[in-house]
Amino acid sequence: MKRIAFWLLVVLFFKVLGSIMLEYRNYFPANFDANFLFGREAFFNGSYRFAFYAHIISGPITLLIAAFLMFSGKRKSLRHWHRKLGKTLAYLVLLVMLPSGFVMATRAMTGPIAGAAFFVLTFITAFSVIVASWHASQRRFAIHQVWATRSFILLCSPMLLRMMTGATIVFDVEGEWTYRFAAWGSWLIPLTVFEVRRLFRRRLVCGSLNDSSKGALS
Repeated sequence: MKRIAFWLLVVLFFKVLGSIMLEYRNYFPANFDANFLFGREAFFNGSYRFAFYAHIISGPITLLIAAFLMFSGKRKSLRHWHRKLGKTLAYLVLLVMLPSGFVMATRAMTGPIAGAAFFVLTFITAFSVIVASWHASQRRFAIHQVWATRSFILLCSPMLLRMMTGATIVFDVEGEWTYRFAAWGSWLIPLTVFEVRRLFRRRLVCGSLNDSSKGALS
């Protein structure tokens, strides 16, 4: 069942990524009647235009590299490529995704509440990638894996945002507040689930060790 669930998630990952990239036909050249670009013609120039194209071009590349890193982390045969692509991912996030994300957050749909969500997301993602890279360089691979997983969850937030906004359209509840909720929830919800699950597993392990220690002493 775990294997089936894993492959279902893989299929979902590529399906959502494909649907996002399908929208790129409206970006080259920019179609201001399209969903994302609607109403942005007035400020679609200068730094915002550069940030927009930098973000959408680097986004799928970053996601695919991150997915490979999650897959290859414990495979010795892929260790060389894992290390090289890990460095590539860090450069992409810190030099392209981070600055372009900050610029785009200033013009987020539905205003500063959604913009704040993307601003915080960009900062936390950069921080997670930096910490994951640092622990990898220090060969603290267990801690590195935790931070790398956090980074992957945060990098996948645009895909969950796409799914959440799509659901609001299906259920006819699309609006400013639902988009603002999706902007925050697309990364806060999965990150919270990960942290709660990790905490629960740690408590189970600690409980088992305590029980073993009591049994040995008795």
